[in-house]
Amino acid sequence: MTPGGSWLTKLINSVKHPGAIPKAPVVWPAPRQVVNQVQQTKGSAKPQADFVLPTTQPNASAVASRTTPQAVSQVRVMTRRPVNGQKTVIVQFTHPSNDPHFQGASVYLRKAGGQPTQVASGNKSPLAFTVPVNAAAHAIHVTSWGPWGETKVLTAPSHHVRLS
Repeated sequence: MTPGGSWLTKLINSVKHPGAIPKAPVVWPAPRQVVNQVQQTKGSAKPQADFVLPTTQPNASAVASRTTPQAVSQVRVMTRRPVNGQKTVIVQFTHPSNDPHFQGASVYLRKAGGQPTQVASGNKSPLAFTVPVNAAAHAIHVTSWGPWGETKVLTAPSHHVRLS
């Protein structure tokens, strides 16, 4: 450290107001040599994924399977009477038993001819949501999701519902 403080302190102290030009020069770091980085990668060994577990079983895969969970089943939809123009919808489902990939379910509401919109999500049944009263035809789709993704919305178990 110099007697008057570091060069950074001097630079900060030299700026008295916005728009002031600092008196100390700005020193930029020297560019790094890309050649060294390329040489380092040439000598590397065969890469092994982080998630590979050693195994002594010849028929067992050393890599954990990457798959979406199984679909939910027995989707049931119950609705409550409208209150102040809003209708509560309760969706019950059975999650796949003994599926290590299942972490939860998402509920999508799709108006006839429209795109599905996620309205609820959770890891236990039932899931509930509230929507405005609407006379159009709607469908409810329930997807399963896990660490490797989600089942497809439009092929997931569905149920028609009246929101009027």
